[in-house]
Amino acid sequence: MPVYNEGGTVEVAHDAIATVFAAQLAGVDFEIIFVDDGSRDDSFQHLAALAAQYPYVRVIKLSRNCGSHMAIRVGLEHAQGDCACFVPCDLQEPPDVIPTMLASLVEPVKIVWAVRSSREDSLSSRILSRAFFFLGRLLVSKNLAPTGAGMFLIGPDVLKSVRLYREKNLTLDGLFATMSVRQAHISYSRQARKVGTTKWTLSKRLKLFADFFVGYSYVPIRAMSYLGILLSFLGLIYAGVVLVNRLFLNTPIQGWSSLMVVALIIGGFQMTMMGIIGEYLWRVLDEVRDRPRYIIESFLNEPSSRVLHLEAVQDNQAESRWRP
Repeated sequence: MPVYNEGGTVEVAHDAIATVFAAQLAGVDFEIIFVDDGSRDDSFQHLAALAAQYPYVRVIKLSRNCGSHMAIRVGLEHAQGDCACFVPCDLQEPPDVIPTMLASLVEPVKIVWAVRSSREDSLSSRILSRAFFFLGRLLVSKNLAPTGAGMFLIGPDVLKSVRLYREKNLTLDGLFATMSVRQAHISYSRQARKVGTTKWTLSKRLKLFADFFVGYSYVPIRAMSYLGILLSFLGLIYAGVVLVNRLFLNTPIQGWSSLMVVALIIGGFQMTMMGIIGEYLWRVLDEVRDRPRYIIESFLNEPSSRVLHLEAVQDNQAESRWRP
């Protein structure tokens, strides 16, 4: 569960999940990993109280806000179980679908999506969501659900694979959708948020849009080439029309206003092309700098086996880094 300025919501989320496991999955060992994504309110104090009361609750506090997808990846990288399930902290996606998802995770299925059959959101949110997933299915992968998926459950093979991906701007929807593994869908009704307010701002939506399509599709940059060829072709046709009218029909060449319109259109198109190229270049720069993807400020209820594992990984990395 990624947490960002959720305050008292975390207790409600914990109780809902714990109730599901107690009532429907009594024989299953589980842990709940809360990832505090640089919250500025008292979320960490609430999480610390939960960790002190329940040993299966683990809390990872990041030093800064890295975004929900990175926070989820942090949780996946530190998960101890054979399977891992993402559940939003706002509980718009009901945790009681977890048993159904777990029952669907049988070979050869590796990933189970919880797909929204309906949603109690505003009209603008529903329109934007439908448009996003329509373009995603058209340009990236047909594995994406038309109405979107709010939760996922992954098996051990996929869980190991996720830890191999080191990109900083990776989106999990695109990653799972493009994996060549068997995937299953179950449906649920998305509820209206009952506690707190959404942190999903317009700027975060736009970043997700750019990360998704730039990271998993070459269509944006390929479309620039096609549009450039098309505009050049139209420009040649227009130039030919102007020349014929002037030489054979004695039609005077039109004034500066039409030239300004053409210049503004071409200039806007060029700036758009530069912006798209810049999005790709920025992600290349972000990767080659090799800065840490995240920094853990504190870890509550960290298992000792995980500490030993991390020490071994760090030793191996240091050895391979300095090996001649």
